[in-house]
Amino acid sequence: MILSIASIAIFIPAAHALIFAVLAVFCDVFIVIFSYYHPAPWAVITEQEAFYSTLCSLVISLFCVFMVTLLLKVQYEKQANDLRTLGEQLKNAADHDTLTALYNRRYLNQYLEQLIQNDHTDFYAVLLDLDFFKKINDTYGHVFGDEVLVTFSRILEKYLPDGGIAVRFGGEEFMLILPNTTENNIRNLLQCMRTDYKQFIKEKKNTVYSFSSGIAQYQNGMEISTLYSLADKKLYCAKNDNRDKDVF
Repeated sequence: MILSIASIAIFIPAAHALIFAVLAVFCDVFIVIFSYYHPAPWAVITEQEAFYSTLCSLVISLFCVFMVTLLLKVQYEKQANDLRTLGEQLKNAADHDTLTALYNRRYLNQYLEQLIQNDHTDFYAVLLDLDFFKKINDTYGHVFGDEVLVTFSRILEKYLPDGGIAVRFGGEEFMLILPNTTENNIRNLLQCMRTDYKQFIKEKKNTVYSFSSGIAQYQNGMEISTLYSLADKKLYCAKNDNRDKDVF
């Protein structure tokens, strides 16, 4: 009876546990009362039969305890796995941009700090900005504007080299972190991205839109904020020079 009540309390949802517990208690009480008023005729049993009966009861009790313990372990492992999965989902949500699924600025800051701490300081930061993006939103609507952001994100991922990451820096700005590369490689990379982006806009709206970028190389001892500022200044130069350019 005790094991059955404990099992109900542990394994059955709280909304139904009380009902099952009441039913179990009612059945047990009914059996006790029935046995009291309708006792079975006493039978003389031998000492050996009493021993086997006690042994059988012990085995049954131990088996019940074992099953309850096993079920508790299974439930604990399931809950632990669910918690791990939930933790991973929460971390993924915290590290990624909702719309584009790229990494967000929060993750970028942590990534760069870790990169620098591990002395992996040979990298470039590329800050990209979609030219006249406000005009895209005003002319074609925010739904198409979101489609542009998502498609551009996929273009960045398509050409992203091994070891690099793509980040939505904010609004229509994106950042690439490119380790162990050269300026020439970056120029080729950005040209491929620019070609795909222009082709996408051309196919969708039969017009031409571009992006501009500022590229800054990390120097030993440089603050992360300084790296951002340097890339932003070079992007500003590209925007002021008729856009659709990459400034190193």
